[in-house]
Amino acid sequence: MKGHLLCIGGLLGLWMAGCARFPATPAGGGVRRLVIEMQVAGRIRPEYTYFVLFNLSNDPTGQQGPVPVVRPPWGNGFAAGMFTHFMRYDTLQPQGGYGLYRVVDGTNLSVFQYIGAPRMSEPVGTNGNRLRFEVDLTQFIPDPDEARAMVYVQVNFIATDRVPLDPNDPTPKVWDALGDSRVEINRYLNIRIDQNRIFRNGDTGVEVAGDVADPDLDIVDWRIEVRTL
Repeated sequence: MKGHLLCIGGLLGLWMAGCARFPATPAGGGVRRLVIEMQVAGRIRPEYTYFVLFNLSNDPTGQQGPVPVVRPPWGNGFAAGMFTHFMRYDTLQPQGGYGLYRVVDGTNLSVFQYIGAPRMSEPVGTNGNRLRFEVDLTQFIPDPDEARAMVYVQVNFIATDRVPLDPNDPTPKVWDALGDSRVEINRYLNIRIDQNRIFRNGDTGVEVAGDVADPDLDIVDWRIEVRTL
């Protein structure tokens, strides 16, 4: 299989696979572009880990989607439910930045293939509180016709202080995801991406502020823009 593979069982060094932060858009275009923003109450800390997870299911009901892992056994240490791709931001990415991955089929969400960098990403300053990146749908689905047929995607945002891998690790972790993390873990978005549109937390109210004590993990706002290319 082309690209880099990450097996949660012990190949964490592969998170370090490098690439240019602003690669050129390939010939043929990307069909659609997703512009993603996530904001925390405090600041983005590169020693923490931030995820945006995508389930390219094409299921209009959105019955399955990505949810956070919050207790042992930890599995992959960050997410469960159903997802096919994700963006990860932390110090293990190239130059402490953004990395895109796809889930390898048949691995129970435990092995991931490194795709590369987003089409564009916004550097995070010392006191920056926002992640912003742009990804073309063909980075996830290389065949343009198959990418064009994708209509429904489930999305979640996760922030966590650590990604535990030992299933017997008893140490709690601090985390936030969509919804009120004090009372629920099974909230995610089900969005249509077949036309230009903007989805905002202010329009849905799905994410609340103050549900995590650590402001650097407290997700307070998000925005997803769909652009046709």
